[in-house]
Amino acid sequence: MHLEKFVLFLSTFIVCTLSSQFLDQEWKAWKSKYEKNYGNFRNEMFRRKVWEETWNKVQKHNELADQGLSRYRMGMNKFADMTPEERSSRKCFIANTQSTPQSNVPVQPYSKSHDIPESVDWRESKCVAPVKNQGLCGSCWAFAAVGVFETHHCLKTKELIEFSEQQLVDCDGRNDGCCGGFPHAAMAYISHHGMMSAKDYEYSEKKSNCLFVPDNAVYFNLTKYYTLPEEHNMAISVATSGPIAVGIDASEDLMQYCGGIFEGDCTTRPNHAVIIVGYGTEHDAKTDEDIDYWIVRNSWGKDWGEDGYVKMRRNVNLCGIETVASSVDFAR
Repeated sequence: MHLEKFVLFLSTFIVCTLSSQFLDQEWKAWKSKYEKNYGNFRNEMFRRKVWEETWNKVQKHNELADQGLSRYRMGMNKFADMTPEERSSRKCFIANTQSTPQSNVPVQPYSKSHDIPESVDWRESKCVAPVKNQGLCGSCWAFAAVGVFETHHCLKTKELIEFSEQQLVDCDGRNDGCCGGFPHAAMAYISHHGMMSAKDYEYSEKKSNCLFVPDNAVYFNLTKYYTLPEEHNMAISVATSGPIAVGIDASEDLMQYCGGIFEGDCTTRPNHAVIIVGYGTEHDAKTDEDIDYWIVRNSWGKDWGEDGYVKMRRNVNLCGIETVASSVDFAR
């Protein structure tokens, strides 16, 4: 009896030791990959604990994905050592009386009988700029608005110019720099002031004095900027005109996304702005369903998600994606 207990104890000890050694190796590799340096032992141990909690969550979720019980996978990306409070602090919509900000913006409805292609991906047009990284500044609203203008301008002129998010952060008084804003308000600013290029007005991840030079700006011949109620209107606009800006809830599940069709936990209260550059449908052989999805371009860098993109389930208002959609029309 004592021998059996000893063998059980020894087995448990060996398993725990091997597991600890494995996590030590994973932790060191992860820190090296993302160039993490915490300054002192106490901070590192705190981050290690948070990281391990994320690691356990990711492993449990991916076990479900391996069993065909989830359509997306999670990964140990650069957000893995962030606490829930820190993740929440990355939200970049203005949390004030503008919580229903689109009341004065024209609405663009379409007929539900409008025919559109089964799939669209504006990346194939060569008019979608490389994925960018907003960093620690809550400027997602600027990246979403600029990305929409970049592609629509390119579709009209056949020239892809990367415009300046920093100009919006510094100069757009209707929004609040690194503390948040709304894409449609940024579109109003751009329609009146034009945009300098990113190389002439470089991004700095912080708000500074406005250095806009009108003589160096590109000006746009817009017919209107508008909002889009409901996902069928969003799909028609994407198919017929080009990418649109939307708001989503950047939940903890979404932050750890690394591939597949995302349909994880999130609220329907948007707090982060992104760009829809297309849509499609994927057949799920396990459930024999056709799953509609959006192709969403984020501003968290190419090392997040699928090279900076996420496929999000469509036609279920996932993460509030239909709540604050907006786009622009250029004169022909």
